[in-house]
Amino acid sequence: MIASEKIKRRLKFHRPSLRARARAPKQRTSLGAQFSAANLSSSLAMQHCTHCGYVQYPPTELCGRCLEDALVYRDTIGTGVLLARTELHHSLWEFFKRRLQQGTWVMGSVKLDAGPVVLLHIGDIRLKPRDRVIVFSHSDNSQSVVLIAVPEDCDITESSTRHEIVGSLGLDQPALKEGGI
Repeated sequence: MIASEKIKRRLKFHRPSLRARARAPKQRTSLGAQFSAANLSSSLAMQHCTHCGYVQYPPTELCGRCLEDALVYRDTIGTGVLLARTELHHSLWEFFKRRLQQGTWVMGSVKLDAGPVVLLHIGDIRLKPRDRVIVFSHSDNSQSVVLIAVPEDCDITESSTRHEIVGSLGLDQPALKEGGI
């Protein structure tokens, strides 16, 4: 057997049938898992220091301002300003390779009015830096929470609107997609 055949046999996703079922990466630390758990029942929850009130992202074990370990997740207002955006054209992850066949993946950073800067998916390609946005969380198909930014005038109080945005990004869960949201 030649070396290239051995490599193909070892690769998990060398068959198109497996490649089509690829899921988003699920590599999260315990802090990332806590962030996902806190955001499952909330539109946007961030760590808040009970000592000094500092809101921080990404989640850590100690407050970034006072170094206290008294951090709790609370609902956070998700409005802010888009600082920068970028378009992803290539990925090594099979899930994203499949998604990128439909077009570029737009990501960016947002300075929340609550304080922290978050990295997220952009739900409207017309958004440009300095635009006002609203950020919400969504559980992707690997059961990890991701953040999504949409224009501030977008009404995301309806779950059908959020699912439509998530579906356009390719982050919806296959079971939900087949059920016809």
